[in-house]
Amino acid sequence: MTNYSDAGLVQLAEGVHAFIGAGGDSNAGAIQTPDGWIVLDAQQHVPLAEKFRAALEDTGLRSFLWLVLTHYHLDHTAGNSVFASDMPVLAHQITLEKFREVLGAGVSRGDSFTEFEKKVSFLFGPNITGLIPAGDPGWDWFRSRIGEPEYATYIAAPPTHTFADRFTFHLGRRSAVLEYLGPAHCDGDIVVHLPEDGIVFVGDLLFVGRFPWLGDGDIEGWISALGHVAGLDVRQVVPGHGKPVGLKEVGEFRDMLIALRDGVAGALQAGMSEDEAVERVRLANYENLPRYPEWMPWNVRNAYRSLNSA
Repeated sequence: MTNYSDAGLVQLAEGVHAFIGAGGDSNAGAIQTPDGWIVLDAQQHVPLAEKFRAALEDTGLRSFLWLVLTHYHLDHTAGNSVFASDMPVLAHQITLEKFREVLGAGVSRGDSFTEFEKKVSFLFGPNITGLIPAGDPGWDWFRSRIGEPEYATYIAAPPTHTFADRFTFHLGRRSAVLEYLGPAHCDGDIVVHLPEDGIVFVGDLLFVGRFPWLGDGDIEGWISALGHVAGLDVRQVVPGHGKPVGLKEVGEFRDMLIALRDGVAGALQAGMSEDEAVERVRLANYENLPRYPEWMPWNVRNAYRSLNSA
């Protein structure tokens, strides 16, 4: 069983908080306004979402205005129901489309799902069954990942409001700019930039202290999106996983993706098959990162297919 007791609220600036997951698990955030909270992502299951909400209420502000989703993956949205009962949910249009693609065209607030196939597709992307063959031993890790009781039932709360490329909250002395940067870690990723505070929440465009999941992503788009983030005038970057960092760490993470991209591109140029690329492409400088052995083969497969079709 995972110990979630270390997950907690961290103040980044006056009225700006991050809820940092335990042991590199998913992060969330919140922006205080005179009228209530704007919540950024809702944690990976209901008990953690309840802990997050209680921590915000303990500050003395108990009203909530919006829940904003940085993307659709289960580890950032399985707690939606804790917030969505009394506030609208805002995301990129593609995020709503992903809810409908994975959970059904008619998915609505309160619908529940227990099937492993739907939960794993919502956590890692609907293409996962095409990456990992049926019966592959690799499935054991994915089953254990969502095998704890907290994940037994997923309660949906899809976006009620969507935007296309850019949406701005004007909040008095500060603004919060929501920006879509194209397919990257997954389809529908957005960043939430607070220019007056020098803070940006980037969701799963950035993993700190953990090897990233690329199986649902576009590696070229991800590299490009991080280039955009690196050009922002910010002092604090809140990743989807790990502690807040600066732009230096954004550049280092981008370098890792470039190394993966270049390794797979080299395999393609050498005429390797996809299976050969999985066997031979290695990132020696990153092999000690958590999740590298579990995720590297599937990251290589996805990158191989993406680059091969470009």
